[in-house]
Amino acid sequence: MTTRTSTRPRLAVSALGYLWGTVDATPLEQMAQGFADLHDIGFSAVRVDVPDDLPLDDYAHWLGVYQLTPATGIFAATFDGAESLPAILERARRTAAQHTALGLDRVMLIPDPVPARVARPAVGAVADKGAFVRALDELGETARVLGAEGLRPLLHPKVSGLVETEAEVVAVLDTLGPDVVGFGPDTGHLRWAGMDPAEMVARYSERVGTVHLSDVYADYAQPTRRGRGKNYHELVATRRVWAEPGSGVVPFDRLLAALPASFDGDLIVEIERPSVFSVYDAYLQAYEWAGHVLEPLLA
Repeated sequence: MTTRTSTRPRLAVSALGYLWGTVDATPLEQMAQGFADLHDIGFSAVRVDVPDDLPLDDYAHWLGVYQLTPATGIFAATFDGAESLPAILERARRTAAQHTALGLDRVMLIPDPVPARVARPAVGAVADKGAFVRALDELGETARVLGAEGLRPLLHPKVSGLVETEAEVVAVLDTLGPDVVGFGPDTGHLRWAGMDPAEMVARYSERVGTVHLSDVYADYAQPTRRGRGKNYHELVATRRVWAEPGSGVVPFDRLLAALPASFDGDLIVEIERPSVFSVYDAYLQAYEWAGHVLEPLLA
């Protein structure tokens, strides 16, 4: 596949919601069902997630079958010492080889969930300075390897990871600097962790390379209820955390206005977990919303 050369934003989608809707299926079956539905709904680009046991050529074949093009994927690690840094860097090189072969030039760099923050999400639980410094160092090393292998790494903060709060996001971006890492915000994760996604995008607008368009309900995004009483999985199971984009409290109008005129990245619709019982209907609703709200950017 050839490298994408468009200088305009592109609508894409993550098939993450199908991991919840087809829990008895194999990863390949989940992928095929998701690709079929997303193509039927009208999406033409999908976030790259290559199953571990699927050769890259076969993955590219499946994309072609459903007339989908590859969109910005992810590289994730906990960065808490559970995996050695050499192992992380070797995985990063493999990921870069896959993604560049698919024509991509950037990747979301994600600090994955750690136990203490899964137990108490969105509040910066057990804010251990030493653990954060280690994570920062390892994020920097990983970002440099990804960059050397041809991918622009974009910090992608996530609730329950070691880069979760506004102070942590700012510390990573400001310490590593724009030459090392860009910014790939997930709007719902930022909002749940107490940030204003529009303000964060405005603050780092020239470093934003891709945006995950996710949404959250107000229920657990309120400061007095954020992360209290239940762990991450218990909160998500209420179906009152993640909302279909446009149904929650993320200020998408201000966020999209904060993107610079030069923004040429993927705008990836993401449904972390459908709040309705039909996964297909959740994605159809999100597609119709995106077509209306994003039209000025995509025209």
